[in-house]
Amino acid sequence: MPTFSRQSAGRLATCHPDLRRLFNAVLARRDTTILEGVRSDARQAELYRQGRSKLDGARRRSKHQRKPDGYSHAVDAAPYPVRWNTDDPGVYADWIAWARVVLETADDLGIRVRWGGDWDRDWDRVSDPRSDADQRFNDWPHWELR
Repeated sequence: MPTFSRQSAGRLATCHPDLRRLFNAVLARRDTTILEGVRSDARQAELYRQGRSKLDGARRRSKHQRKPDGYSHAVDAAPYPVRWNTDDPGVYADWIAWARVVLETADDLGIRVRWGGDWDRDWDRVSDPRSDADQRFNDWPHWELR
């Protein structure tokens, strides 16, 4: 069974207990890496400037930024090993299969999450997120508590 690297485990430790429970259960089904948990205000502002987030971190705070309970309510994760070229049919299929594992596991555990591959939660993501006309900003590694 796969285990998280020290770096992934440390990142996941900054996340809400429900996200920790979810991704530990996902790891039992599919090898996964944790890319980011809690995010500083400065990091959020930088991602906004780069166009990699729609939230500036000041006026509009991200769920990655520390909440009053001390945790991030979002996590960026990916199937391991990470391959980013989703134009490649094999890479694309792997991301979709992995996202299905996360969603099924969340359902099994009763944890309500939203995926950055389907912000409006209309479930179009499982067939083809790229063709979902109402999906204007794809952030496939992003998972947040609802």
